[in-house]
Amino acid sequence: MASFKKLKSGWQYRVAYKENGEYKKKSANGFSTKKEAQLAALKVENLLHQGKKINDNSEFIEYFENWYHLFKKDKHSKKNNKDIQLSINTAKKFFKHTKMKDIDRNMYQAFINWYGNGRATASVRKVHIYTKACLLDALEEGVIHKDPTRKISPKGTAAGRKEETKFINQDEVIKLIKEVKNGINPKWQSRYLILVGLATGLRFSEVLGLSWKDINFKDKTLRVTKTFDYSETKQLQDTKTPSSKRVISIDDDTLNLLKEYKLATQINGSKYVFLDKHMNHVTNNAVNKSLKRACKRSGINEITFHSLRHTHCSLLIYRKVNIKYISKRLGHSSIMITYQTYGHILDEMDQRESTEVDSMMNELYNAQSVHN
Repeated sequence: MASFKKLKSGWQYRVAYKENGEYKKKSANGFSTKKEAQLAALKVENLLHQGKKINDNSEFIEYFENWYHLFKKDKHSKKNNKDIQLSINTAKKFFKHTKMKDIDRNMYQAFINWYGNGRATASVRKVHIYTKACLLDALEEGVIHKDPTRKISPKGTAAGRKEETKFINQDEVIKLIKEVKNGINPKWQSRYLILVGLATGLRFSEVLGLSWKDINFKDKTLRVTKTFDYSETKQLQDTKTPSSKRVISIDDDTLNLLKEYKLATQINGSKYVFLDKHMNHVTNNAVNKSLKRACKRSGINEITFHSLRHTHCSLLIYRKVNIKYISKRLGHSSIMITYQTYGHILDEMDQRESTEVDSMMNELYNAQSVHN
């Protein structure tokens, strides 16, 4: 049975329960309203009803590590594992032996500020995403009773790479394609990878994971079902997320180039698209070197292969392609990921649309004046 009391610090709840024949009490305070306290108390009572133990003395790092090993490890990619492990190691340095019950918004924001000092916002957000996911699961399980990550601002103090350098505009794309296609030869795999990256927005690991059966020349589609871990295991593996498995359209020009490439390389007998004569995947380093040389010859800023993905998306946005379609095409798990990644381009489009609205209303008012 829960009881409630209003304190100077906010509302408090107390839940009395019996454990191993001994009467105990569980309490928490600082709730803004009585309803919040009642909901928190109800979670505790539900956990007790399910026979679960309520341990206020568990340490956050211990919970974080258990959470990772039980629910997240090897569920997606190796990179995903590394990102979560980075978040855990970062949290260890700050929280040390801090109890779960002692983490509040002030402490969590202090953690984010500490980690953000001297780092780019993108790096801070990555750690925040996984740490927050762990704490939200703890909240759902009743281990903690308030969300310490609510309305937290995950920002860094170091200047990140300027967004405009992550992609090139349409005129630059035209120059790059012209240069890459100039004298193209099937023995130069890197050039074909560059063109496929521009045409599809696929990640480098996804392009390396393509087999010929994934390319449907008749229906003009390309299927993403796996990736190639080029940085560590050098093995094929599952996609980054379930949503990364997808079928997308591919244009005629790129398909024709792939047909020529296939005819010239089929003597290798490989079922995978981008294997050399020694049956090895082309390296990320080799492709980036080829891309940078092409950029230099084209007279445009140097970019990396991943910039081709950003470029593909930015061109679609400027062409006013539906954001939901773009998100699915890129294999994002949600539209929010697309908004977060390409928000600067969408903001620019909003400005353009606002100008169009102003122009439209101006024409309507002037037309009304003429008729009067």
